[in-house]
Amino acid sequence: MIDLQAHSTVVYRSLGYDVLDRKTVHFPHATLAQLAAAIAMRLMRREAFLASLVLLFCATFVQAQEPVSPLTVSETGVIRFTPTVPSSDVRRGLCWTESIAVTRSGAWRCMVDNGISDPCFTIPAKQDELVCGANPALKTDGFVVKLTKPLPKSSHPNRKPQPWEFRLADNSICEAMTGTLPAVNGEPARWSCAIHIRDQVRPAGVVTKLTPGKIWMADKFPQSAIGTQGATPEKVPVKVVWE
Repeated sequence: MIDLQAHSTVVYRSLGYDVLDRKTVHFPHATLAQLAAAIAMRLMRREAFLASLVLLFCATFVQAQEPVSPLTVSETGVIRFTPTVPSSDVRRGLCWTESIAVTRSGAWRCMVDNGISDPCFTIPAKQDELVCGANPALKTDGFVVKLTKPLPKSSHPNRKPQPWEFRLADNSICEAMTGTLPAVNGEPARWSCAIHIRDQVRPAGVVTKLTPGKIWMADKFPQSAIGTQGATPEKVPVKVVWE
């Protein structure tokens, strides 16, 4: 007669275990081959489970180490810009027409210190003062302009707001141009883009078209594409739009 208990102990130890779990391996009517097969199956399941844990840990570690793409945007924010009113910098000037940069009511094109400021925003509580030079993307407050003449009557009181300034997913800031617009593929490039690093400003191309949506997309071209035909735009997600 074969002592299955003794043989099972030998089989278990031959597989690298010093102690036999008698509750787990208890086959009073099994042959030695059946007993060995059962033990081997349990070991295979245990090793497969451990391997799965290792693979799961590795996958989690790799995913945690992967950098987030700089072009990842979940949703584009659209903001109607309202500047704060600076208290220290006050200048004198006049505004003769509505803003070219910002197509909405309350935005004007003004002459200040022998230079043009566009856009300048009206201050609701004061009819003779505006805020010029404010930039939400660069977080600059600008200055107050005290009018030497009243504002002219608006010729387009119900103008539909259009994007004035926006930040792309590549962190370039694009702003509406007010002079002669350059062209790419025969289309006017409405916005000029730049990368701002401390006090340095580096040109970063132009945008000819914005496509609204949950995530706005910009058709962006390099500076070298200006005045050319057949250039292919880079589709860049938009982080924030200011109107």
